[in-house]
Amino acid sequence: MAHRTFYDQWHRIAELRVGLRPGISIRRHSYRGECWYVYYEAAHCGFFRARPETHALVLEIGPERTLNDIWRGYADKSPTTAPGQQDFFDLISALYAANLIYVEGGVSETHILERALGKKRKPLPARISELLFFRIPLWDPEPFLKRHTTAIRVIYSWPVLWLVGLLFVWAGAVFLLNADRAFEQSATILQLGNLLPLYVAIFLTHFLHELSHAALTKFYGGHVRTMGIMLLMLTPLPYADLTSVWHFRDKWKRAAVGAAGMYADLVSCALATLLWAYSPPGAINEIALNLMFVTAVYTFVFNVNPLMRFDGYYILSDLVEIPNLHTAAKAQFNALFRTRFLVEQERPNDVVSPRRRAFLIGFFIASNVYRIMVMLGIVLFVADQYFGLGLLVAAALAYNAFIAPVIRVLKPLKSPHFLRKHRGKLLLSSALGALLLIGVFVVPVPDHKRLDGVVEAGERRRIFVPVSGRLAETAVRSGDRVEEGQVLAQFVNSELDLQITGMEARLAGAQARKSRAIAAEAMELAAIEEEIATIGQSLAHLRAERARLTIRSPGMGIWVSDALTGQNGNWIGRGTEIGQVLDDRSYVFQGILRQETADGIGGLEPSDVAVKIEGARAESHSVAALQILPFSRRDLPSLALSPLAGGDTAISTEDPQDAQSVERFFLVTADLGSLAAGPSGLDGRSGWLRMQLSPKPLAQQGLLAVRQFFQRRYKL
Repeated sequence: MAHRTFYDQWHRIAELRVGLRPGISIRRHSYRGECWYVYYEAAHCGFFRARPETHALVLEIGPERTLNDIWRGYADKSPTTAPGQQDFFDLISALYAANLIYVEGGVSETHILERALGKKRKPLPARISELLFFRIPLWDPEPFLKRHTTAIRVIYSWPVLWLVGLLFVWAGAVFLLNADRAFEQSATILQLGNLLPLYVAIFLTHFLHELSHAALTKFYGGHVRTMGIMLLMLTPLPYADLTSVWHFRDKWKRAAVGAAGMYADLVSCALATLLWAYSPPGAINEIALNLMFVTAVYTFVFNVNPLMRFDGYYILSDLVEIPNLHTAAKAQFNALFRTRFLVEQERPNDVVSPRRRAFLIGFFIASNVYRIMVMLGIVLFVADQYFGLGLLVAAALAYNAFIAPVIRVLKPLKSPHFLRKHRGKLLLSSALGALLLIGVFVVPVPDHKRLDGVVEAGERRRIFVPVSGRLAETAVRSGDRVEEGQVLAQFVNSELDLQITGMEARLAGAQARKSRAIAAEAMELAAIEEEIATIGQSLAHLRAERARLTIRSPGMGIWVSDALTGQNGNWIGRGTEIGQVLDDRSYVFQGILRQETADGIGGLEPSDVAVKIEGARAESHSVAALQILPFSRRDLPSLALSPLAGGDTAISTEDPQDAQSVERFFLVTADLGSLAAGPSGLDGRSGWLRMQLSPKPLAQQGLLAVRQFFQRRYKL
């Protein structure tokens, strides 16, 4: 147990006589099959956890002997498990800080806490940070909980839990049916006029959250003596002191208390969802939306996730029976660094099973990555509404997530002993760090840009119905190859046939009258001949129109049509597009070049460009010619690039089918030539164009990406 037998500060407490306070209860707990003893002092809600060998030493403590006598006696009796003087000093300090021991006589007790307080002394930034999370106790909820014990038992009974489950299902179904309206309304939830109602909703739901924790603690036999206001980032929010939960032996009860707050949040969220969905626009609807938004985001983004240090974290900590899970995970990660990199001997407290070590290290890495991701999401969400406030939050995140950890890592470099012991490794690390910086800031690396786009046939002929008619037959199917002049579809028009029949009858009558006029040498012969010419022209036009009811291919290619499917016998009006004939002997790629991506492409050559097509990603297609139109536009070349088809280009909500992008872009046309050897039916497929730009250092590329991000998102 001891890693240091003697301690230069031992004389400060060696002659003190201390004893355990009366009224302390000690309960034996099991964590992952290991025996622990939990000390509990009810008056001040003090807790302490000790292993069996430490517990045996604590039982030796009494005012009849000095601490020096106790330590020497225990060391003589159990030399293999006895702590060193420094460990014993820390043990006494921890017991005193938890208010579990007293000092007999008029001896000053400050020496006991001097080492512990020295550990807690923090620099100015840390003390300022503590002010952001300051707690103010205001209320003892124990009498209130005692008066409402019956109501608490009803609220957490199984019949009520089943009813609440049905409530969750109902509210979830209603939300899914109204999801579009919810997301549309929530886009303006951080507007200045809504901040006060939003804070009231947060405060109210947080109070119910903490009260639910306290109520279930009382339900299981514990007690909660303190509730108050906690300044969370200078925002007053309710809190409850649930320290007595550590007295529960059953881990499932501790986990249930941890989940009780989310239980209250979900009930509030479900009721607010139903009120929002069924209430008319107005103040009540807005209040319900705020409650729904706050409880949903707080529960599903923060509370339920064990990677954040909220309720989900404490539930996981109880279920895996590892108190202070994050601290244990961090200790294992540091131990891995010390043993693998610094090649130091493993400390006794760091010895755990390989399975547990893998879990703790994986949890430490995952929790830190997820925390940074969530905080980045919060920064972007806030900055979208209030840019200046978003920058302040981003600065705080950068300090806590990156700068502060680096400072802690570099802190041992102040120790001459550490520098002498690890001089070789430090020199190697410095050299590797210098090489890394040179690689990032100096060495040019390939720079690629990717443009999303769509493949189109080199030539496409759109086929329209020239004469209104009823579809009688489709001669070819969509996707078939057709030749020039091949029949595509046959229409019939009975009215046109009747007009032709009538016109033929008129022509026959006029010709008969002409014959009689010739025989009689009548004067009207010239007029009759003119009439016959006019009727002949009309008849020729009608016959030409009837011939146009047979639609033929204007050239060789692939017939693409879905307008005629299931239309046999239906009337189709003149001018209706029924398909296209695509010339698949050549293809072009239409790419979208956004303004922030246009930097550095002025001297781009076709040899610097390659195209990949969805469905054939393994094959790269060269470009024969490249053209960039010098004017911007908003008309997308295809809806395949819009979010409706899985694309990344945002389109206008005024008419989603019109394929109008929100931001203007330049159109890049790349001639792919013949792709006969590739897969068939390439027209309309999405893909991307990969441009090889001049090499640049990673730092320059990263700075450009950051500038483009701010330019695109915040119009800076």
